[in-house]
Amino acid sequence: MNKKQTMPGFQKVKSQTEKDVMVRLLTSIDEKSEFTQRGLAKELGIALGLMNQYLKKCVIKGWVRGMQITPKRMLYFITPDGIAEKGKMMKDYLNRSLSFFKEAKTQCEAAFKLCTEFENPNIALFGSGDLADIAMLVGSSQKLNITCIDDIKNIQHYDICILTDTQNPQQTYFNLCSHLTESQIIILPLLKISRRRESL
Repeated sequence: MNKKQTMPGFQKVKSQTEKDVMVRLLTSIDEKSEFTQRGLAKELGIALGLMNQYLKKCVIKGWVRGMQITPKRMLYFITPDGIAEKGKMMKDYLNRSLSFFKEAKTQCEAAFKLCTEFENPNIALFGSGDLADIAMLVGSSQKLNITCIDDIKNIQHYDICILTDTQNPQQTYFNLCSHLTESQIIILPLLKISRRRESL
């Protein structure tokens, strides 16, 4: 797999993640206009700088307007265009979520089937988020020893790692390869990861 084949898949996953955050951001602003950017970033589970970028994008597109209350305090509210866009995004989000859930569930089931070929393996799901949640849900019915982690320092305590990071899956894979053998890392096809470092 070359760079041209790998990057579109990664960009697609990244784009979908960004759209999902944007839906949650517009929804939060619609529900409560008074908030701090730091508080909203924590609520959405993203970095403050990234949260600021998303908010600026919403303002530039005319989906959100801000009103300065004090030199250090802004009041944000969603515009009619923002409400309309949120509706479109929500419909798309729900369609993609259902499709993503079905695809992820099928692939997680196949991954855990591979795990059952080992005797009582300790399995790590590396990376948090929706994909990890789906994997944990699927795995809970398999009677396997599964732990969701995001600290690579602890990865060597596990026999098998299923990569569930959707933010930067390719780089995460390369990081994992520094601690585990390739045979210990299970890659879900939907992440579109290349196992060849030289191809990127």
